[in-house]
Amino acid sequence: AQAVTQACQQAEIELSEVAAACIGLAGVSHPDHHRQMLAALKEALPIPDITLETDARVALAGATGARPGVVIIAGTGSIACGVNSRGRFARAGGWGPTMGDEGSGSYIGRRALESVMMSYDYRGEPTSMMEPILRHFGVAWPPELPPVIYDDPDTAMREIAQLSKIAVRAAEEGDKVARGILKDAVKELAVAAIAVIEQLRMERDEFQVAYVGGVFEAGGLILDHLREEIQSFAPRAELAPPIDPPVIGAAKMAKAM
Repeated sequence: AQAVTQACQQAEIELSEVAAACIGLAGVSHPDHHRQMLAALKEALPIPDITLETDARVALAGATGARPGVVIIAGTGSIACGVNSRGRFARAGGWGPTMGDEGSGSYIGRRALESVMMSYDYRGEPTSMMEPILRHFGVAWPPELPPVIYDDPDTAMREIAQLSKIAVRAAEEGDKVARGILKDAVKELAVAAIAVIEQLRMERDEFQVAYVGGVFEAGGLILDHLREEIQSFAPRAELAPPIDPPVIGAAKMAKAM
């Protein structure tokens, strides 16, 4: 309710003027969660028509201009979703760090952290990521990392996702281990996108695959290989930046109600 009030203030309108709203939130894909949250929203907001979608769904609507297409979201977590010309929706991934999020910032950061420990143990190749990762956590050597990681898992999860920036920087500077991690991340993101395309039977269609999230700040290190992987399955797919941000996608979905 506070967020909606602030949005109305920024738009210089009264809440009573809003005829419909589409709200995109994480964690509402489960039917019980969706039902509880929608009931709470309808109680809290005096808006005649309210629809509740996942954050990925409104990101898709914005990224593709509400047209048939696919979006790959790779920030702290990861998910791919899409909609075809018949209006069918499909998703792949997005199951959180324990059961999924392959190719995400968390995935890249976790792999970078693993590579440091493997290098220390002589189980893996040396990597230039060791020193910056140790500095990131404020420790002097790898054996000091476990207490930092395991004593506060929630904080550690956020911090691990930040390590993806260190991995990208190392890859740009030619670190073989970091480049391998990014290559694996690309494969995972491509697998998710292709799974969506296959579910929607779009492999022969012409459509946009948009990308959203901090992982894609790596630019060509990620995008060039991702484009190649996706087009090997769907040759007419075009990998491109999102047309609009998720908020515009939500507005378009509300307008279509």
